[in-house]
Amino acid sequence: MTRRLMMRADDAWWTPFELGTREMGRWQIGPSTLWLYHTTHEWRLFHRGGTDSLEASSSVVLPLAPEERDAVLHGTTEVDDVHRISFRQTTADARLRPALADRSVVVRPEDALVVPPGEEATLFVSTPLWVQLLVGAAEKPVHEVPSYRPSDTWFGTSTRSGELSYAVRTAGRMELDDLPQRRHRAITPLRLRNAAADVLRVERVQLPTPHLALYETADGFLWTERVDMHRSRTHEGAEVTVRDGPPPQHASAEPMAPPREAVRKGLVVNTFRAIGALFGS
Repeated sequence: MTRRLMMRADDAWWTPFELGTREMGRWQIGPSTLWLYHTTHEWRLFHRGGTDSLEASSSVVLPLAPEERDAVLHGTTEVDDVHRISFRQTTADARLRPALADRSVVVRPEDALVVPPGEEATLFVSTPLWVQLLVGAAEKPVHEVPSYRPSDTWFGTSTRSGELSYAVRTAGRMELDDLPQRRHRAITPLRLRNAAADVLRVERVQLPTPHLALYETADGFLWTERVDMHRSRTHEGAEVTVRDGPPPQHASAEPMAPPREAVRKGLVVNTFRAIGALFGS
């Protein structure tokens, strides 16, 4: 159900909303600020990015005061880009939906982790969310912007074998009590199992974010399924499995958004040879 009101700072930014004709709303989503303006024939999205990937602000104001709305429309307020989406006729209801990155994300923990032979470890890593605009009853977004645009990186065994990914740094916590939660980032439990005869040094890990779904926890934060990476004795690299359903730490979490790309149940890749090195320096 949609609602039209002045929303509190602790409301989730993906709560559905209504904007009347010639009204505007403002969303602070981590480092990014978005303004949405509604007219009879279009929705207009103004976006201003930020440089602090760990900025945790989250707030929504609906509708904006006329003077703030006019400052955005007339260019007095600084924005990075403007997107206009036109329709024969618009309706007042819309929503912003979180989504994971549209490429794999190479996560670099602040400190390297060593997993001895025969051991396993679970890291909690976070990645920036994208913000998708959906209008009316449509289930497909008409536009999307990143809450924080990570840098590009090439990840693979060579310049010919690999893929273009995003690069982010993360604390890589191992204890839930130490885990910061931010509404512009999603948390993924990453279980690393080392069945090889030598130690596994984890300096970078490639997460298959386009294949992950989003879940909303009871306290209003976003998590993905658990990802298992198993380094075997007999194969180079690791087997990567996405576990179906919400993460074990939040078994009652509700589905928020499906994966961008479907894969056959469970299996994402078999070995390093399939997509290049998953771990590395």
